[in-house]
Amino acid sequence: MTTEPAAPAAPATRPPRPRGDIWIQRLLLIEAAFCLALAVTSVKLIPFRRLAAWSSRRPAGARLMPPDTTDLEVLRADADWRQSWRIGRLVAVAARKVPFKAVCLPQALAGQSMLRRRGVPVEIVYGVKRDTETGGIAAHAWLEYRGRGFLGHEVAPDHTEIARFPSDRARGPE
Repeated sequence: MTTEPAAPAAPATRPPRPRGDIWIQRLLLIEAAFCLALAVTSVKLIPFRRLAAWSSRRPAGARLMPPDTTDLEVLRADADWRQSWRIGRLVAVAARKVPFKAVCLPQALAGQSMLRRRGVPVEIVYGVKRDTETGGIAAHAWLEYRGRGFLGHEVAPDHTEIARFPSDRARGPE
């Protein structure tokens, strides 16, 4: 009786996820939905200047934002970038699933709130562009970490930045 050697295992395309990771994702998704509900309510009830003041406030002991970088390898090695990207994706998913309309500003406020609780310094960026359909101005908000957008940034290149919260750090490449 001859035995053939076992076939080598196929290489994994992504690293295996820990068993509890799916539950962490679900809990983060629930947190994102709750934060979105709170943000939508806040946008409707609280004047913009107070929301801007809140999003500019640095929590006690918060880290300052590292310098901007265009080097993707530096970003990939940054744990805060990975956390920002993950939470940004979950806020975007939650915004599509909730039974109310959660547009860009509530998404940015929810994402900033979630990341702020985890000690990750992110910025809400506000921009405007001319709306060719109505002849008016269209506003947009998105989140950035180290000068790289990760939530709502897909349409940001069409907009001119008018404000950034918090805006108390020196900007420049690493």
